[in-house]
Amino acid sequence: METTISLKGAGKKYRIFTRPMDRLKELLHPTGKKYHHEFWALRNITFDVPRGEAVGLLGRNGSGKSTLLQLICGILRLTEGTIETRGRISALLELGAGFNPDFTGRANVLMNGAIMGYTMEEMQQMMPAIIDYADIGEFIDQPMKIYSTGMYVRLAFACAVNVKPEILIVDEALSVGDIFFQQKSFNTIREIIQSGTTCIFVSHDMEALRSLCNTAVLLENGEITYIGSPIEAINIYSHSVKKASVFIPPAVYYEPVTPQASSDSHYSSCDLMPPDEILAHNILNETTKNYGTGAMTILGVRVLNKNGYDTFHAEMMETLSFYALIQANETVYDTVVVVNLFDRIGTFVFGGGNREVQHVIPDMSAGQSLIVRIDVTFSVKAEEFLFGLAVKGATYKGAETFNSHARIDMLGPIVVTYSKPVSQIPFHGIARLPFDVKHTLVDNAG
Repeated sequence: METTISLKGAGKKYRIFTRPMDRLKELLHPTGKKYHHEFWALRNITFDVPRGEAVGLLGRNGSGKSTLLQLICGILRLTEGTIETRGRISALLELGAGFNPDFTGRANVLMNGAIMGYTMEEMQQMMPAIIDYADIGEFIDQPMKIYSTGMYVRLAFACAVNVKPEILIVDEALSVGDIFFQQKSFNTIREIIQSGTTCIFVSHDMEALRSLCNTAVLLENGEITYIGSPIEAINIYSHSVKKASVFIPPAVYYEPVTPQASSDSHYSSCDLMPPDEILAHNILNETTKNYGTGAMTILGVRVLNKNGYDTFHAEMMETLSFYALIQANETVYDTVVVVNLFDRIGTFVFGGGNREVQHVIPDMSAGQSLIVRIDVTFSVKAEEFLFGLAVKGATYKGAETFNSHARIDMLGPIVVTYSKPVSQIPFHGIARLPFDVKHTLVDNAG
């Protein structure tokens, strides 16, 4: 397999002066007296990255991760060893790096492309895709000094992934932004890795590293202590910072979200509301697009808690009801309606509907409407999740092949919280599995 990045004995040394004046004194001293001490930020770094591989860099602050990325990018000079890269590098390092805040977003995109070796004509061809991906509207022609942090990252990431790099380097930048942009970014990284791009990914987000990376490199005090499985690297890292040897994500706390009450009516667990009630509080709008064959259309979606309030907030282990108003545009058979749940990095967490609980929906003819309620208990960790709805059906009665008639993605976010003390948390990890605990006391035999 072709090697894209090769490091052999790479090291970076800095001279540390106690006072600024000492630098000048050392420079001018007649006998060459040293006023500095040496600090090796990295030492003896050796590993290869094959083409299309995703490598995660893991380590505590100060372990040398960012320095290593800057060496690979050619921003810093090596003190010893060698680094070879094959292919065009696109890097997303510290926020706004390489951008001039006095220039417009468009001008910075062109300048960024010129630095990477693209011509003006090539950048003009890529500009529409970059602008569309960044989705910052008319701000593309405004000075970047008025951009929010999220807008900075959106444009920087759009530049990094739309210039077709052979090597993509990302350093913590994706922790900024809302869940919609984070999920979009992680999905894009997956796609470009699958297309053959090599990725070096730095993050303190263990779930992201585990999800994206084939290999992990663990750094400690500027040296490699482990190369191999991301899961094993996470375990070693977690133990090194005096946590459990198996990574357990901490509970995430949010300010409680005040649900919007329906002023006209509440619904108990055995009632299904009429179509006008769904449409009156419809979370879809005129820009929401249904994907699929078009044989069915999702007209309205509404989410309520157990008290009948519209909300996107759920306490851990709480149940939310997902209502869907669906219209048949032609005769359909064996209809299946599903709720899908995704975490912020795009991991498919859950999918379930009427087929999984053996609930049969009658065949429908063109013009008929269907109301479905799916109750989902959020036995997942405290975090933000996006959800979607999908409607599938057979092309004829009894067919084994199902078509996707309508699908809507990236709704929400659903905010799952846990407001009780951590000692009372009902489970640790990503999701709650069925479990039970028993015990017995045994007296010591003589």
